[in-house]
Amino acid sequence: VYMTTKAFEKVNEERKKKGEPLYANPRNTAAGSIRQLDPKIAASRQLNFLAFDIVTDLGQKTHQEEHQIAESLGFKTDKGEYCRGLKEVIDFWEKIRKERENLPYQIDGIVVSVNNNKIYEKLGVVGKAPRGAIAFKFPGKEATTIVENIIVQVGRTGALTPVAHLKPVSLGGTTITRATLHNEDEIKRLDVRIGDTVIIQRAGDVIPDVVKVLKK
Repeated sequence: VYMTTKAFEKVNEERKKKGEPLYANPRNTAAGSIRQLDPKIAASRQLNFLAFDIVTDLGQKTHQEEHQIAESLGFKTDKGEYCRGLKEVIDFWEKIRKERENLPYQIDGIVVSVNNNKIYEKLGVVGKAPRGAIAFKFPGKEATTIVENIIVQVGRTGALTPVAHLKPVSLGGTTITRATLHNEDEIKRLDVRIGDTVIIQRAGDVIPDVVKVLKK
């Protein structure tokens, strides 16, 4: 389930008119929308759906066939590409990386999956992660800004998380004012202080992260 960039902008326009705080990005907005207890709110958000898998046995032997069957049943699917080796996978990743800004929705990478279903099942699962598929991410978008303060937040479990309060900077269409510093070890590793100029990155295009301190 995803939200197009246009639908996201429309939701934020309506919130702006009502004087409500704006949503940060389409991904979190879509996730929050399907968690709504009121189905009317979810229905008003113009969400979209792409079929990725078919669990019923319809004689399919490959992942590619599952996409074809889903399409023939009337579902929208993501247009994947069959690759015959690692070079073709990297070429496809490069192609989509160049095209991603023109897509009607935001993506942060591609999924590489073993096509043969029997081999995919034989490879098994570790925790929740299947051995037969992997996310092949794009580099995070980066920007430079200044750390104006470091505040330690207390989570609901009592965990302490240091957060960098930043001079506002635009990154991937969103104004970033905060970034997580994770923990005390991360602050020591980065050697980050209030007043430092830093490079920030949106990891997976969502969570802002301090990548590096510019010492000079």
